[in-house]
Amino acid sequence: MATTPAELFERHHVAIYRYLLRMVGSRETAEELTQDVFLRVLKGIDSYQEKDRERAWLFRIARNLRCDHLRQRQRQPPSTPLDDVEPVEPQRQELHVGLARALAELADDDREAFVLGEIAGFSYVEISVICEATPAAIRSRIYRARLALRHALDAPAFRERSFVRGIHA
Repeated sequence: MATTPAELFERHHVAIYRYLLRMVGSRETAEELTQDVFLRVLKGIDSYQEKDRERAWLFRIARNLRCDHLRQRQRQPPSTPLDDVEPVEPQRQELHVGLARALAELADDDREAFVLGEIAGFSYVEISVICEATPAAIRSRIYRARLALRHALDAPAFRERSFVRGIHA
């Protein structure tokens, strides 16, 4: 039985929204772009062939819409409003604020690769499909992002990959 757009929405809308929020920094824009992703899904679901890669397909649509959106307006560094992200334990709040600010300062390509890999949990190969880049380029982007974030945060806890996964995107 084929997957319906409603099923895709139920499974992936939160992850798509969180990705877009981290990338554009505006709750309203992230909501609009998330809606646009699923409107495109409605229009193109019949032509989609690779059902086993639905998550990567959806994120690629989200990425393309985000790129279109950024082209339509002058680029401003995103700053993720902390009240739009899931609550964080009080002792981690300072680090969470620092991470949001440091992410906003990264180059778009590095931030995108980092968010997709470390927060959304995609593999280098999946990110390379989404971003239309080689796995080696993705590995370099994530490496640069990690270095920049470590420097910006100067926090030993950040060096543990498990810490980043503990922060809800």
